[in-house]
This record gives sequence, C-alpha cells and structure tokens, in this order.
Amino acid sequence: MNLKRIAALLLALVMTLSLLSACGKKVEEQPEQPANGTIDPAVIGVPDNTVPTEPTLPPDTATAPTSDTAPTTQPTEATTEPTTVPPVTTTEPTSETTKSTDKNDFTVEKMSGTMYATISLNVRSGPSTDFDRIGSLAEGEAVEVTGRASTGWYQIDYKGETGYVSNVYMSTEQPTNVPTPPATSKPDEGVEEVEDEPGSSTPTTPTNPQQPQIPQNPTQVSVEAGDWAKENGAEYMFSLLTEDRFRMAINILAEAVRTMSPTADLTGYVTHDEAMTIAKYLAQIVGTKYCYFDQVESLTGSVMTLRYYTSSMSTAQNMMDELEAVGDKVVKAINGYSDYNKIKYIYEYVVKNSYYGHGPYLASAYGPLCDSNGTCVGYAKAGFYLLSRAGFDTVYVCGKGLEEDHMWVKVKYDGKWYNIDFGWGDSVKEGVGNIVIYDFLLVSDQYMKDTRNSVYDLSKFLAMPSATSDSKNWFHLNDCYISKYSDTLSVLRSATKKAIANAGNSEYVYVAVQFDTIDMLWDAIDEYTSKKYNADVLKDITSDYALEARVMDNHRNSGATNKIKKTRTLVYVLKRK
Repeated sequence: MNLKRIAALLLALVMTLSLLSACGKKVEEQPEQPANGTIDPAVIGVPDNTVPTEPTLPPDTATAPTSDTAPTTQPTEATTEPTTVPPVTTTEPTSETTKSTDKNDFTVEKMSGTMYATISLNVRSGPSTDFDRIGSLAEGEAVEVTGRASTGWYQIDYKGETGYVSNVYMSTEQPTNVPTPPATSKPDEGVEEVEDEPGSSTPTTPTNPQQPQIPQNPTQVSVEAGDWAKENGAEYMFSLLTEDRFRMAINILAEAVRTMSPTADLTGYVTHDEAMTIAKYLAQIVGTKYCYFDQVESLTGSVMTLRYYTSSMSTAQNMMDELEAVGDKVVKAINGYSDYNKIKYIYEYVVKNSYYGHGPYLASAYGPLCDSNGTCVGYAKAGFYLLSRAGFDTVYVCGKGLEEDHMWVKVKYDGKWYNIDFGWGDSVKEGVGNIVIYDFLLVSDQYMKDTRNSVYDLSKFLAMPSATSDSKNWFHLNDCYISKYSDTLSVLRSATKKAIANAGNSEYVYVAVQFDTIDMLWDAIDEYTSKKYNADVLKDITSDYALEARVMDNHRNSGATNKIKKTRTLVYVLKRK
C-alpha cells in the first residue's frame, strides 16, 4: 500500500470518528421537499403522476412532558438491549466488567451467590458449547456463582478453577427429591446443553423436556392480532409470526404494555430462551405507538419484568398524543407524493429532526420524534411508526452494527422489500452541517450484511421477507452510482452540479457517489484528492461554494469491526462562501 493510500486511510478514520461521535444539539431543519409542481428534483427516474402539494412543515417543536406530567421513573440511562438477571443472588452484581480475550469476546459481570444445578450438566471453559468441557455438575449440586457472562451463562468456581454453566439449568433454590445416581453412572458425564442463538432450535428445559404446549383452554389469549397491533402499525409484522404460541405470547406482552402492567407472564407458551429472544429482539413490536414502554428489564423463567418511562397512565397518554400529532403532521405533509418520495421524506425527517445518543427517551419513538434524541432502537421505532402511518408494510430487523446490537427496518415498496437504517443515516460532523447519509436508504439484505458485523436470524419466530434489490437506492436513482471507473470524473461533475442546483439557501452541500467495488473506491481516493476535485470539478461549476471536507467512507474496518466492509461511498462536503 503506498503512502497516499495510508494517508487516505488515516484521514478516513478521523472523519468517520468525527461523524459518529459528534455531540451537541442538532440544528433542526425542515426535510427536503419536492419543488412546486414537480417531483423531488433530487430523484431521477421515479415517476410521479400526481403533483405534490408544498405543505409547510416546520421543524419538530414537540418537547418532553412538562414538570406536571414528566415521567416519574425515567432510567438514568436508556439502553438498547434488555438485561437478564438471575432470580435471586446473595449479593447484587457489581457494575464492573472484565473483557475476555477468548474467541467470542464475551464480558463477565461479577456477582456472588450460591446456586444449584437443576439437572446433571456440563461445566465448560467458556460461556457456550463452543468451549471445551472441563467437568460436570450433578443434579442438585451446589456451586458458588462468581459472575454472569454476556452470553447469559453463569461463571462458577469449579474445583478451584473458573468454569461456566448454562443459566437455563441453574436455580437459587435447592431441588427437592433429588434422585440418587445409579451405581453405574460416571460422575464426570453431564448432559450436553445448547445455549441457542436467536432463531435456532429450542433447547431442552429442565422442567419439561418437550417444547411448550399451548394450554388446553386459552380462552383469555387469542392468536389474532388485537387492537394494539393496529395502534402500533404492527399488523403486518404480527402476521409473520411463525407459530400460534408466539402470537399468543406477543398478545400477552402487548396487553401487559397497554395496561402498564409491571410483568408479562409467557409461561406455558415459550421457553426461557425463547422469552429472552422475544425480550431482546421482538418486544419492540408492541412499543411503537406505546412509546411510554422502554424495555424488558429482566427475565425470570418466562416471566418478563417491564420498564416504562413513566408510572402515570395520564403521562403515557400525553406521550402517545404528542407522537400521534407528529405522525399526523408528517402524513399530511406527504399527501400526494409518490411512494418513493414519501419514504425519502420520512427518512430525512427522522434523521434531520433528531440527534443520536442523548436524552431520556432513547429507545422510544417519542425520543427522535418528540424529544429530538434517540438511539438506533428509537430511530427504528420512529421510522417504523411514520412508515406504517403512511400505509407501508414494515418490519423490524436486528443485528450487530459495529460492536453493539443494532436495529433497523424493512419496508415494502413497489412490490419489493428494502432495508432502511435510520440510525446510520444520521451522521453529523460539527462544522459540516446537518448531513443526511443516503447509504442506508432502500438497500438489499446483502448490502446490510456487508456493512455490519451480523444480521440476526430470527426465522424461528418470523417469516422475514427478503430484500434482494438495490435498484431503488438513492445512488442508483440519482445517477450517482459508478459501475465503470472511467466514468468517475463525469459522474462527480454531474453529481456536484445537481447537488448545488438543489441546495437552495443551504450553507452546506453534500456531494456523494458510490462505487461498484472497493478497489474502485480506493483508486478514486488516490486520484480524486481535494486538490484534484477543486481543480477538475468544482472550479468550473461554481464560485459560491468551497470544498470543506472529503469523507472517504462512513463506516470502515477497525479492530473488532474488521468484518464490516465499506459502503464504497466517496463524499465531498461543500460550504457556501
């Protein structure tokens, strides 16, 4: 790799870190709207048989509830992932975590207490069945628990060394009537336990070796979607659930959230592991319009403890009313737009009217839409809510972004499915303006797999639709996609002219092109330096703007994120003189 390419890599990394870690309140801007009497001038080749109106859509000014209605149980820090805790421990787990250097890169939260094996099970050198077995516990055997791994397994003191056992088969209560092992049994042979990844087969449970069965007379629980599904825009996603018992479990959870119950008991419908997957990745289906719902805080067996942003039903109703008002405003604003322009408008609205990572309602649609703050979960819920309000079939998708769990949505448009990542569409660098990143607007499953660590397989629970096309991606529709390197200069000039023409009174202009291969991107980074762009592109087009920054890529490889491929995007940010 030559010195220029190394320099480009370093500059790219600096720009990316600036984009991802910028802090401070975002300037709320009105999302771009189609020009009067035409389709969105930034969209090429998208037919629109109607003439969109030009409604005035001011920046979102909704605020969090006043002191009269403020949530009474706000968490000090909203998280994007429910935590699971053991039923009882002799001491509270400490906040200290230790980073492991093993192949799975797990963490361990320290705790202390005595627990008992509910059946004979293996002890392993690490917190999953991928690790070697170092021994076993007999049914009813007591053991000192020293921590809980991020995989859910318990860390134990096993004959003076550190071992790990599946949390599914441990209890704080000593089993009664423990059978005496037959004389021929070997003391070091335990059962093989499998701690499932989301979407894999159901593990055997200690109390019932069979998969949970639907109760004989479940008169109080329906397999049909209730009113909650319509209110949350979740009717389509609910229809994708693969089994009646999952539908019943979600209905139980939804009713608990609707009534602000402190718990949701899914016992008899799902196993502990299935309940854990639902808590972490599917509970969002009931928490979209019910924006006062934060997350499943803990899990005991199949009983969920729920956390809310408020303990007041009147405050919860106020939050929903504010959210609905924003939805009404957006739906009115996009009346008459083409489907593409509706989706693009919603994408821009969520991105431009919120800041990533601050505020008390981070994991709620209320956060980005009413409080101007959120995390990827809040952004996904906000996008899901507005898209469903606009009449689009929408589903949630979960995976691992850079290093943490991440969430986005899929939407059905023009007969096909596409991914939209609202959270990663928001990228602001201080001094470079409020930029919308279009890399994750209407893209394929393969593109999403390429640009993050993993996409979780939830096929056991959901018949997830496939997104196989990138044809409606912003770069393709705006002639900013470069499939032949020889076209780079002409595409850069065309993209620059178009971006400036559509800038209006904007202080900053975003010029972005995407390459077909990573090698083409590297060649362009080497050749189209800031100096060359100024001389060969910008100089002959405008004297009103100067090049402010060159961004080689928005998400890139580094350390633990080395599975992530680049978006193959080259961006030039221009600032009005």
